[in-house]
Formats: sequence, structure tokens, C-alpha cells
Amino acid sequence: MNEVAKKMRDVLPQLIEELNATPNNDFYNELVSEGVEFEPLKEYNGDIIQIDRLIEFLPTEYWSWDGTKKIYLDDISAAIQKALPEISSPYGDTWKYPVTEHKSREWHIGRIIYFINHPDEIKDIEIDNECNGGYILPRPIIVDGWHRYAAARWLYSQGKLIKIHCKYGGRIDILEYLQGKTNSFNYESV
Repeated sequence: MNEVAKKMRDVLPQLIEELNATPNNDFYNELVSEGVEFEPLKEYNGDIIQIDRLIEFLPTEYWSWDGTKKIYLDDISAAIQKALPEISSPYGDTWKYPVTEHKSREWHIGRIIYFINHPDEIKDIEIDNECNGGYILPRPIIVDGWHRYAAARWLYSQGKLIKIHCKYGGRIDILEYLQGKTNSFNYESV
């Protein structure tokens, strides 16, 4: 386990304990007293977005992890034909499954195949908006869930999947565009 992962493992329980000890209402009341007007979400279960809309922002048809050779949609198809085994082991969630060793190109293809074979698990892809110079750009980025996204792209290319579940933390106008609720968005940075 690398040093960062060890430190996170040591600090995380204390942080969670402190957060649990802090009453949520204090934070909310403090914001309201400062004049912030909002209605906090009681529960957020994510959003359903259209894959074709996300592809407009992320058009590449290849992925690469750990310095491996690029993995194209055709490489995934060939690996499926060759019956490359699927890999169910999680990879790369910063908090839950930190990367402690590099994996092979075949391992990553196997991880993608796992999600292709289990499309109901293509969910919770974390998406935010790119920021630059204090501005939020009208460009969604994937924070976590690249294997799931690659599987969704492959399934989309096969006509088997058109929508995916995500956890979205960016601009509402971009989210509504990704959902198909609107056909345009503000192209300006905010």
C-alpha cells in the first residue's frame, strides 16, 4: 500500500467520526443566517442521462489506464470474442479502493467486460464540470467511473444502452442538457 493510501486509511475514520458528531442543522442554520437561500436535498440518488449527449463532450472511443496502450471499442469487441475473463474487482475509487498497483491492459479490458456483462451495475458514474481560473466551464468531466463509462460506450455502440445513471455535481443547465430535458445550454463559463 502506498504512503497516500496509508495516510487516508489512518485519517478517514477520525474524519467520519467528526462529521457524524456535527449536527447537520448547525451548518444549514449558519448558511441561512448569512442570507443563503436554498432548499437542501433530503436525499440524492443520482440522475439518468443520455449517453449520446455525454459522448458530445467526451467523443474519444479509447481509454488508457496505468500507462497501458490505448483500449479501443474494437479491442473490447475482440476480447469478448476471445472470451477474456471479466474482472469484478473495483479499481481506482480514491476513498474506497485506492490504486496501490498498476494493472495490465488485459485487466482493464476485463473490468470493462464485467460491466458489459452486468449493465445494471453501470451506475453512480461521478460527473462534474471542468473548472478553470475560478470559472465553471460548460464541459462535463468524469471524476470516477471510467470503466463503467467505457462499458456504456461499447453497449451504446451495439445499440444495447442509451441511458446511464450518474452522480452529477456540476451545472444544472449542463445536467438538463445531458438528461435531454433541454436542447441547449449556456456556452459561457460561469
